[in-house]
Amino acid sequence: MVLVRSEEARERLVDLMDEGNRRKTAAAPLIAVLAADNEFHEELPALLPHFPQAKDLLFADRPVREESALLNATLQAAYFILGVRAAGLAAGPMTGFDFPGVRKEFLDDDHTPLMVVNIGRPGADAWFPRSPRLAYHEVVTTV
Repeated sequence: MVLVRSEEARERLVDLMDEGNRRKTAAAPLIAVLAADNEFHEELPALLPHFPQAKDLLFADRPVREESALLNATLQAAYFILGVRAAGLAAGPMTGFDFPGVRKEFLDDDHTPLMVVNIGRPGADAWFPRSPRLAYHEVVTTV
């Protein structure tokens, strides 16, 4: 996670946002760039002391790590958004941005950007009616 606080960093990020997201990002009191750590396996000996061989046994291959990092970081991003909202703040996750540009400006080759989250108090016109959803039978299959 990269917290974007300085005006200089904010301007760099706003320039990388899709046109429709620039105003919201520029106005947000705090912005978080959430990313997947493709080298997360380096932390496993400390995080899984009961399974020290996990690093090499399960995640020796980069493609396997990247797939696992993407899934697990996305789950953690959802928890992060819920936590921000539980704290009484608004969290506006967005994927409308220049992914390679954000990686170059704020991350490194070992991290894959997932989303930009604007954090703060929502403005008066921040909400619009809920978008349509698919019906249960359109998304659930019972076997």
